[in-house]
Order: sequence, then C-alpha cells, then structure tokens
Amino acid sequence: MDIFKKISELIGNRKKETKAPLLIIKKEPENSTMKEYMSIEEAINDLEKDPNVPSDLLAKLKKSYKNLKNKSSIIIKDGEII
Repeated sequence: MDIFKKISELIGNRKKETKAPLLIIKKEPENSTMKEYMSIEEAINDLEKDPNVPSDLLAKLKKSYKNLKNKSSIIIKDGEII
C-alpha cells in the first residue's frame, strides 16, 4: 500500500513545463493590417517602435503583461480579465 502511495506522490508532483499559445482574435478575417506574433514580448517591442501608440497605453500594457506573467491561471469574463 505504501509503495503505491509513494509512486503516486512521485508521479503527481511532477510539474510539466508548457508554454501557453498566443491567442489572436480577429474581428475581420481578411484584415490586411493584422499582424501575428509568436510571443507577447515580440508584440510589445513592435508596438514600442510605432509612433502612433501612446506611451501611457504601452505602460499599461507592460504592467498588465507583468501581472499576467506572475499568475498560473486567469479568469476572463465578458472579454475582460478579472
């Protein structure tokens, strides 16, 4: 009995490192101005180069990303992160 318990503890405690996929929601599927990125960091770096993006919006985006990065799960309700 103890052997099965120890084996299940060893197997159960393994953490699988997986990367979450980047989710892209397109309102207009044929939008030629849509860009796809492999990571959020890449998207933020590209936005920093764009003069049309306000700096306060970039700061808010970076802060949100930092907060999300430190969480193991998130809840989305009505299109907003709770």
